[in-house]
Amino acid sequence: MSEVMLTKNLCVPFLATSGEGTTQSPYVWAQIDKSTIFALSANPQSEDFDYICYESPVSVIDHYEPELPQEIVMNEGNAMYDFIFQKFYDLPVGSDCDVPLLICFPTKADNKKAWLIPQCTLELGEMNTVDKKITFTLKLGGDIQRGTYTISGGTPTFTPAS
Repeated sequence: MSEVMLTKNLCVPFLATSGEGTTQSPYVWAQIDKSTIFALSANPQSEDFDYICYESPVSVIDHYEPELPQEIVMNEGNAMYDFIFQKFYDLPVGSDCDVPLLICFPTKADNKKAWLIPQCTLELGEMNTVDKKITFTLKLGGDIQRGTYTISGGTPTFTPAS
């Protein structure tokens, strides 16, 4: 297989701006589109064990706490900006900060991998009118559902892995 350079436009994050993720009320996805950053961090959480048989402690990864710092340009009428601005205006707390996230990973292969995070916490950052953007961080908590995706007409469809 030959190598293929994967570009930034192939990694597509979506937030559910409405819907419950059910057949009767499917998620309505909006792409995080007008952003200049994408730095998904795995954030491994580890514990050190200082066994007497070793000179130095041993670190064991216990779990991951992935997060995705993001921004959106302040273009009124853009679905993602309108959604994030409303959150910023409302200043939600608790479960009102939860929003489903779909990350469609970059690949040229037919088996396009994706994560669906039904309970992602949206932490608001700052509204910077000079830079014309709102920053926020997506904390990928709960269970990460792995699967594949297709995108048709700008709308993603997630298929859970079997």
